Parts: sequence; structure tokens; C-alpha cells
Amino acid sequence: MRSAARGYREPRTDTEIRLAGLYREIFGLLRVGADDSFFELGGHSLLANRLALRLRTEFGVKIDMRTLCETPTVVGLAALIEDAPVAAPDVLTADDRRRVLGEWATGVEVPEVPGVADLIRRGRAIPDIRTMIHCGDETCTYGELFAGLDTAVLDMVSEGASIARLVRLLATLGVDAGCGIEVGGAPETVLLPDSALAVAVADRRAVAAERRCGRRDPAYGSADVRLIAANWSDAQVAVELLAALADGATLVVATESQLANPDALVELIVQHAVSHVVATTHTVAGIAAAELPTILRWDITGTDSTAALSGRLASVSAGSVATIAYGTPGYAGVVARGLLDGTGRIRPIPGARVLILDESCQPVPPGVIGDVYVGGAALGFGDVGGRATDRFVVDPFLPAGRLLRTGDRGSWTSEGWLVIA
Repeated sequence: MRSAARGYREPRTDTEIRLAGLYREIFGLLRVGADDSFFELGGHSLLANRLALRLRTEFGVKIDMRTLCETPTVVGLAALIEDAPVAAPDVLTADDRRRVLGEWATGVEVPEVPGVADLIRRGRAIPDIRTMIHCGDETCTYGELFAGLDTAVLDMVSEGASIARLVRLLATLGVDAGCGIEVGGAPETVLLPDSALAVAVADRRAVAAERRCGRRDPAYGSADVRLIAANWSDAQVAVELLAALADGATLVVATESQLANPDALVELIVQHAVSHVVATTHTVAGIAAAELPTILRWDITGTDSTAALSGRLASVSAGSVATIAYGTPGYAGVVARGLLDGTGRIRPIPGARVLILDESCQPVPPGVIGDVYVGGAALGFGDVGGRATDRFVVDPFLPAGRLLRTGDRGSWTSEGWLVIA
């Protein structure tokens, strides 16, 4: 809040009088003004969020919260209200409102999950001789990984996929419990704390367990071999690495050159008898192999899938399961997941929260496209070292809740499925 006392005038129009009363109610102010203004809002996001919701209720107009911050005076805001078209009445029924804000929006409660330090300790119990990582021409056993981890120098990790970078990433997570990792860059830098990563890892392990190969050699290896065929992301790779460690699996990380060559990816799958593939829809669409029988599960990131892709993967890997997943920077792991059946329908995973809101931060009815906001147990923090991001907002419907404005658009179906536009 900011204020000045250079001047003050009483509200004159009916809109200004009604708006002044609303300001008094929300902000607890009486006479704060400057020149021709009445009250000054000054861009306080929490109060602006509350005001945006009340404007829709009191005046029947939709005014974006960002507009409120750009128009901080009662006089200026009253002019906007008088010029704004009256919004159509809210067509949400009471049942629909309950569903889009509760039943559909929030995944089941997350059970107690092990922390990052515990996940790393579990990896230390795996036989040293078992292969942990394949990356390019490099191979690393569990014993070699932890030997490198114990002596790792925590300097800047190198660009591109490499075992050295994986070791340093893991060392960064293990050296300062509770810290987590930073993703993005200023001013959009987001901290994904250990607690968020742990929730994402728990989900990843549960998904992998659905189609894990049962045959294991307790000394030399595991039939659970997971391929990451997606552009490098510290957050995604950290989740996959920790999940593989805790499960005693082997992780195959595709290099940039392998990602660009579908034949090279097929060669990786065949050479290492990959059982799980994590890839983008674009990457998977380029795979033209006739048969990849070792694959039990395809986890596809991105919801722009087709029924034809689902059918082709089923024919390439008979008996495999294929899913699609929606994620966004600032949220650890996956937000929502569904079957790869061409519909693009997904639902929030355990611990996740997804809201579809209009420009006034009000929920939209099923079938209406709105802005996608996500929150929940794996949500990061948007103020790292003073580099704040305004994409984090207060959840107007959940006490002490926070949301991330993703920039994506989506809608609910009448059956409660989320579809990203």
C-alpha cells in the first residue's frame, strides 16, 4: 500500500461512493488520497486479488487483477467500472462450483513420503556393481555414483547431459537438506524445495511400479530400465534420478544428439532393454521401429496427442501402457495425468491442485476455456534471492493456499476431466 496526503476529495459519483465503501471494507482505510485520487492500492497482490473478486460480485464487471494494480485510485477504477461491460451472470450451479473448486480440482491426499536424503540413502543400499546410469558413451554403477557423489565439487554443472552433471545435481540435493534446486532464470527463478521434489518422486515411483518388470538379479542388475528422452531439465532429471535410485533401477539419459535422431533412440531402447520411456509427444512420434517388446510403459509429457499415436505405440510394444502428463515450470514433476487415447483428458495427481479461472479469478463452468492455475504439495516458491515472479498468487478459495499462473488455457469436461487447450 502506498499513500500520500497532498490532497483529498470526497467521492462524487454513485460508482465512486460504492467503490469507496468497498475499499474501506477491504483495506480498512478512511481518508488516504493524493490530488484527485481517493485511495491508492499500490499493487498489493493479496488485497488486489480480494478486490477483483468483489468487483465481479458487487458491480458485475470483470476487471483483471493486473489492471487494478495499474489503476490504483478509486477515481480511476470507478471510470473503468463505468466503461466496462456488465458480465454475464455466473452460470455455475452450486454442484458445479463444488466440483471445479474441490472434487475435480484436487487430487487425492498425499501419503507420508520419504525425503530427498532418505531417497539417497536407499540408493546406497543397492549393490555397488549394479548399473545406475547410461549417458552417451558413459556408464556408471551405483558404487561409482556414490563414490563420485562423496567427492563431488559443487561448482556450476556443465551444459548438456553427462554423468558428471548428474552427480553434481545429486550432490547439490544431498549437501543441504531442505534447500532443493532452482529452476528458470531471473526474474522467473523458482525454488523447488526438497518437500516438493519428494512428492514428485513418490508419484513417479508409484507410476513406474504399475508396470515394473518382476524379474530381478539381486547382484548384477534390474530389469527396470528407464529412458529419459526429453530435453534436459534439472527438475525433471532430478525427479527421475531420485526415483530410480530409490527403486534400484537403471537410468538411461539420452544426449542432445540422440534426441534429434529417432533411430538412435530406438538403438538405445534395444541396447539397454528399456522397460520405461519418458519422452515428449514430438519425440515419440518420430520413433518408427516395428517392434520394441521390452517396453512396459510409455510416459508422454505433453497433451497434444492423437489416437493414432496411441495405437502405434500399442502395436510397437504389445501389452504396454501409455499415458500423457501435463507439467509446468515452477511445479515439481507432473501436475496431471491421463491415458494416451487421443482425447487429451487428464486429472490432477495426488497432492496437486488445478483451477480454471477467468480474468477475474473466478471459476469457469465446465466446457468454458479459462486460465490454468496450479497449486498443491509440489508447488515451488517464486521469490529466490529477491528475484520474485508475479506468476505466484494467493489461492482465493483455499486458506493459506498459493497458486501458480501457468499461462496455459484449459477447460473442464462435464465428466470432470481437464483438457489443456
